[in-house]
Amino acid sequence: MAIEENDPFAVSQKLDIQNILQGLLDKRALVRLDVPGHAVSIISTLLELDLKKGFLVLDNASDDTVNSQLLRAPAVRLQGMLDRVLIEFRGHLQPTMQGGKPALSMRWPDQLRRIQRREFFRMDVPTTNPATCLIHDASLPDGKITLPLANISAGGLQLIDRNKILANQPIGAFFDDCMLDMPGIEAQEVSLRLLRHDQLIQEGDKPPLLVVACRFFNLPANRQITIQQYVGVLERAILARRWGTE
Repeated sequence: MAIEENDPFAVSQKLDIQNILQGLLDKRALVRLDVPGHAVSIISTLLELDLKKGFLVLDNASDDTVNSQLLRAPAVRLQGMLDRVLIEFRGHLQPTMQGGKPALSMRWPDQLRRIQRREFFRMDVPTTNPATCLIHDASLPDGKITLPLANISAGGLQLIDRNKILANQPIGAFFDDCMLDMPGIEAQEVSLRLLRHDQLIQEGDKPPLLVVACRFFNLPANRQITIQQYVGVLERAILARRWGTE
């Protein structure tokens, strides 16, 4: 993982990195594994730190196809929250076994980023029970559009724009009249600021997906709490499946 020399969030001391990884392990923190620029990601947990060999062991996905995609990638990004601080680094995954079951391993990073300014953990939204965002804006072809969410945090979200309706919207554009519809949670009126357009490469012959990243703008505290409740629902569902309580 290339980290700029003057990056204020960079951590390169071996003992500091060990303590951070140990914290993620001890707290059974959820971590996100993804391939930047590609539509493949999983939520995982650390299973073991091998101090002698310098490897960390991670839970793999239940889908063998996703595991194969992660293993083929030259670099996978790991992101996790430790004491409300984002931990991020990249590395190459290899297959391994843990307790007689398939798992993933990654060499300890020489450097990682500990980003204290980020407060929210991003959770993928399941396609089987999608959340959507209705955007009203005069610049849109029909004056409105409803898009499914790719992921969400209490700070913002990513929208899947299959028809590239928002492709020509400028970075920094504001959408003041939006309705966020989350399963099992009361719908919330929100304002969004467009941060960037991303192209996600899909497997096979499928065309790239346009994913639009947005940040909540002037979000009242009570609505932020409601959105965080939905993020918590997603997190608990993953933990329940992972630890066999569902």
